[in-house]
Amino acid sequence: MSRYVIQLEGNREFVYGHDHALGYFYELWDNNLSDEDHECIVENKSYLFSKLSSGEMIEKMSMYNAKKEHIFLMAMDLEF
Repeated sequence: MSRYVIQLEGNREFVYGHDHALGYFYELWDNNLSDEDHECIVENKSYLFSKLSSGEMIEKMSMYNAKKEHIFLMAMDLEF
């Protein structure tokens, strides 16, 4: 499994990676929402549960400035 975190302004994070069970995934976290009763995940998608497409994953990775080599590996359908 891989999991990478990109810190965004406004106490937010873009998390992405690959899991043997989920496939590729991404999550958008807003840590301003965090408290005992609520999770701070604003958006999350994976190949397995939400039919995340390669194009959508590459778009999100590009939007949040993921490493270019990770985007290339994603385009080649290889783990990173």
